[in-house]
Amino acid sequence: MSSHRDLIVAGLEAAGLPAETVGEDRWMTLLEGEHKRTIPVLLDLGERSLTVTSLLAAAPDEGHAEVYRILLQRNQRPLPVHFALDDEGDLILVGQVPLAALDEASFDALLGAALTQADETFDQVLRAGFASYLDVEQRWRAKVGLPPNPVGRPRG
Repeated sequence: MSSHRDLIVAGLEAAGLPAETVGEDRWMTLLEGEHKRTIPVLLDLGERSLTVTSLLAAAPDEGHAEVYRILLQRNQRPLPVHFALDDEGDLILVGQVPLAALDEASFDALLGAALTQADETFDQVLRAGFASYLDVEQRWRAKVGLPPNPVGRPRG
């Protein structure tokens, strides 16, 4: 397991990612996306696999069916991470790599898949699940002279 620890720490360092140890064989890091600017990722090294968990967004306020449709369609992609709900209904990404298959390439692919899934899906999820909030924010931005939030768009 020590070699797996070393691989994870070295992989995070090589990618220039901040890492905080949050328990024995557990690390938090932040990926930077274009749409979802910060993507928190928990890495949990278990006896048989490395698991990643990342928060995409809180439980949607509205548009639940559309949000879940978006996420389920994205789950069809053959990536090592998939969307799920946590116990509070928050939208998360989860993935695993068996330790027998864990190497530099699979570690990089796991983090890359988490980044891709979160970043490519974030705006759609916000528009579907938080449309009313975005409408209020857009009106506030217009009122105070700020440019519109590119994620929000007025509902027709």
